[in-house]
Amino acid sequence: MSKIDKPKNEIKEAAVRDNAAAEMHSCIEDIRQIIDNGRKTAYLSVNAVMVQTYWNIGKRIVEEEQNGKERADYGEFLITTLANSLTHTFGSAYNKRNLQYFRKFYQLFPDLEIVNTRVHNLTWSHYRRLLTVHETDARYWYLNEANEQMWSVRTLDRNVSKHRNRCFTCNKKKDNNIM
Repeated sequence: MSKIDKPKNEIKEAAVRDNAAAEMHSCIEDIRQIIDNGRKTAYLSVNAVMVQTYWNIGKRIVEEEQNGKERADYGEFLITTLANSLTHTFGSAYNKRNLQYFRKFYQLFPDLEIVNTRVHNLTWSHYRRLLTVHETDARYWYLNEANEQMWSVRTLDRNVSKHRNRCFTCNKKKDNNIM
């Protein structure tokens, strides 16, 4: 029986099924998008809290070290003691090396507003890479560019490695509104 020979009811039923299938597909795609957006929002929120936590840990370590009498020896003792205690409780994310990164993070980025509010799309991995940039102007230039251009960590790493000897004090492409 050809489509022409089919009764009108069958044609209407097929059209309703096709429409229902299209609506179901649209609903599924909408829900997938909602889930993806929720996951991205959760990731960004967790990352922001993580970065702020690491900054605050670094701040606390620096404050404690500044109260120590023999700063260098006390600083090493403090980091080692903290690492032993914190890794036991919270795992390897708080080992000696990472605590040293947290301290350096606070020292190189002492303004929490820059870290938390103005540069909200960078991850801890971005900041860890920026800790290796020794020149302050260059570090803030990369911070600004990575933020504005939405650089991945890999792109940031490539750009830092590629332009290691670039003079950032002479060649300011833009006003650094982050600093």
